[in-house]
Amino acid sequence: MRKWMVLLTLSLSMFIIVIDTTVMNVSISALVIDLNTSVTGIQAAISLYALVMASFILIGGKLADVIGKKRTFVLGLAIFGVGTAIASISTSLMMLIIGWSVIEGIGSALMMPNIQTILREAYEDKDRATAYGVISAVGAVGAAMGPIVGGFLTTYYSWRWAFRLEVAIVIVVLVCCRYMATDLRQRSRPKFDYTGAVLSVCGWSTIVMAVLLGQSYGFWLAKQPFVIGSMELAPLGLSVVPFLFLAGVSLVFLLFSWTAERNKQGSAAIFRPSVFGTVGLKSSIAVRFIQMAVMAAFLFTMPLLLQLSFEFTAMETGLALIPFSLALLVSALGGARLSARFSARLIIQTGFLLAIAGLILIAITVSPDAEPSDMATGVVFGAGVGLIASQILNLVLSSVAPDQTAEVSGLNGTFEQLGNSVGVALVGTIMLGTLTTGLQDRVMAYPDLEAEAKVEITQALQNSVELMSSSQLAKAMQDAGANVEQSTAILKAYSNERTQSFKIGVWFLVFLSSLGLIATRSLPNRKLV
Repeated sequence: MRKWMVLLTLSLSMFIIVIDTTVMNVSISALVIDLNTSVTGIQAAISLYALVMASFILIGGKLADVIGKKRTFVLGLAIFGVGTAIASISTSLMMLIIGWSVIEGIGSALMMPNIQTILREAYEDKDRATAYGVISAVGAVGAAMGPIVGGFLTTYYSWRWAFRLEVAIVIVVLVCCRYMATDLRQRSRPKFDYTGAVLSVCGWSTIVMAVLLGQSYGFWLAKQPFVIGSMELAPLGLSVVPFLFLAGVSLVFLLFSWTAERNKQGSAAIFRPSVFGTVGLKSSIAVRFIQMAVMAAFLFTMPLLLQLSFEFTAMETGLALIPFSLALLVSALGGARLSARFSARLIIQTGFLLAIAGLILIAITVSPDAEPSDMATGVVFGAGVGLIASQILNLVLSSVAPDQTAEVSGLNGTFEQLGNSVGVALVGTIMLGTLTTGLQDRVMAYPDLEAEAKVEITQALQNSVELMSSSQLAKAMQDAGANVEQSTAILKAYSNERTQSFKIGVWFLVFLSSLGLIATRSLPNRKLV
């Protein structure tokens, strides 16, 4: 039993990291009410959590070379515990963002890349294969259980209890860390690449922030000026977003140039760009990026659809997602057994085909008259994602030498979280943009309004439309003094356009999944035995 305590410790750590990314998705409506915020605000918190992880994972992997893998892991675990404790007592969106998105994000980033390296050192041969299988299964279980646990706690207790339970697990893991091997003392401690770390954080975060701000400021033409103090930025009527995106890409380019030069000189660098020359690594990471973007966007969109269109509680939402969760879990575990019989590429391609089929089924059933049971087609999507998950991480890590595991794990983790963040940001932006455009078109087509009034209303809609349930909108109109006839007409129009926005969001996921399927053509065609 003592032999497997390291695996148990790392499994619990993986569980809280994974479940932390899905447990709040079914609690969006409750968070909006309790924290007096909006769906867009909660979307930003979810995206920022993934953004912070993406920005700091490379630092977490490299810091292990400086202070040791166990020390870095324990430090990350302690930071994670502080963050989740703050999140559990949040009284505002900003407090939730600080505790959950920022502090927990940094803690997860220090833990994540070191789980794989500690596991590789702790076990050998068949024991190592068993350990990797367990860790992969725990990841699938965490993703599958997140909506169910979150729904139960939010409905019968409070969403805060999800974070409190994570604090309890953190304490257990801290106690169990004594079973990990102590870091060996190094005669000369490697230097840390501070410049590379700053470029990494600033580059990746600027790219994702550009995507997030596109919803409010426009992706090309400025919806509104970007304000810094008393200065308004909207050069030539353009949004600040493309300039931010270009700045982020430039910083990432500088990061790669800087690390390449450091490697030539034999100096310490945040990572070695040469690892991307490994056969199949770039395509494997690209597929992983798309898979994470699609899954994160789905787990944001579907709970929102159920809660806003069907007025589901958090518990009802979690129960409605059980078919998806079970299909994901069974498929992930079953896919691992297929590794010896079929190539990883074939299994992953099959997964994408199933995911696309499942999303198309959902897209064509979403309508104002749809029943919640129609959404059970999520089981097909879950089965597809499970097959992809059963292969892709192993394919990424098995492409490189053992001494490159930590580095590649950090790079892979960076693109995983970028996928998470970009997926949620893009689908949220697309749905809100579709809703705004649809309502504006209805206003312009309304015959009893004068042209000047139409222009004023459409301009007001540009920056004021939010995704909300019909009951929330009805209350807002009642508070505003609207009469019954006006309320009925507005509710019907809003409901139809909201449904259309969800439909467009799901079709966008079909598009993303299709890109993933195309990317699999470059994957190595080999079995993962």
